Amino acid sequence: MEDTKFSFKHYLIFFIIPLSSLFYYAKNFKDTETILSFCLYIGISFCFMAALWKIITLIDTRFNIKKLHVSAITILAFATLDQVIKLILHKTGFESKIISKFFMIKHSHNINQTGITNFLNIETTQTLMIVIKAVMLVTIICLYKLFKSDTAKKGYILFTSGAVAALFDSIFYGYTLDYIHFYGIITYDLKDYYVDAGASAVFLMIIVNEIKKSKEKRR
Repeated sequence: MEDTKFSFKHYLIFFIIPLSSLFYYAKNFKDTETILSFCLYIGISFCFMAALWKIITLIDTRFNIKKLHVSAITILAFATLDQVIKLILHKTGFESKIISKFFMIKHSHNINQTGITNFLNIETTQTLMIVIKAVMLVTIICLYKLFKSDTAKKGYILFTSGAVAALFDSIFYGYTLDYIHFYGIITYDLKDYYVDAGASAVFLMIIVNEIKKSKEKRR
């Protein structure tokens, strides 16, 4: 993937995943409260992903994430942060309303552990999920060299951080402790935002490269 400078307008890409979920969550819009909650989900999700992008950009500026050891340390640091937050919440049982009931810190034990298994209502076991997530992680790691540009590499690191954190969930808990709760919509954890931000950045690079190819063909 060719490099593209990540400018202010590119931050709009972080709206894509929250907005696209409208097609799934629209069925939950039974009153104004759930609609308000969904609007908060879009805005807060954008803020989370934009903040993560700022953080990884600062790391890149200081240490250069194209270096393999910097990438590895960054991934482990992000995954560890996710686990430390969960450990604190698990030990203390802390819950709190941030914006009334619409946006809360509220525990949710996601037994099936992934969005796909929840959507398809597939029951899983701890061992099965460890194996599946380990295979997925190895596959993602094998793709490391494909992501050469700064933007693609940052997206890859965020996505991989989410994959590592997901594997830790299965190993340490046997479930996922979600806690970023949007009333009537969804309950997230930090690693979900790693994955969403990373996938959005890679998606941006694909779009930009396809536009460039299309322009070159017209010449």
